[in-house]
Amino acid sequence: MIAGIDPGRWKIGVAFVEGKELLFSAIVPAERRAVLISAFEAGEWGPLGEWRMEGAVKNLAGRRAEKICIGDGTSSKEFAKDFPFEYSETDEYGTTLEARKIFWRLHPPGGIMKLVPLSLRTPPRNIDDLAAYAIILRAEGSLD
Repeated sequence: MIAGIDPGRWKIGVAFVEGKELLFSAIVPAERRAVLISAFEAGEWGPLGEWRMEGAVKNLAGRRAEKICIGDGTSSKEFAKDFPFEYSETDEYGTTLEARKIFWRLHPPGGIMKLVPLSLRTPPRNIDDLAAYAIILRAEGSLD
């Protein structure tokens, strides 16, 4: 399983992937990053369920992240100071736009919204978790 992290000043997107399949994603408030780090330390993902966005935390049961990819944006250095695990830094330029595409692929619009071009659609929620997913896909060379 591969974990992706999109560290931000106010929130941290996190995603877990097997192959290209998104198993679970969450958006953790930055002030709660200790909970996220504890989850990685213990391999106990249940506490992340509180911030679930996609998938189910049960998909992570009994698993550990074999690889961790962290976006190299503005807040990555500060996040990395407290993150005691080996990770690879990944260019996160443009991952928010990729996250928008991923959102609409996971949640196709219905009705008249189908007619609105993708570039004009705004997802109805924060997509930092899907930016973390895009970071994984980019690191693995499989971003469409």
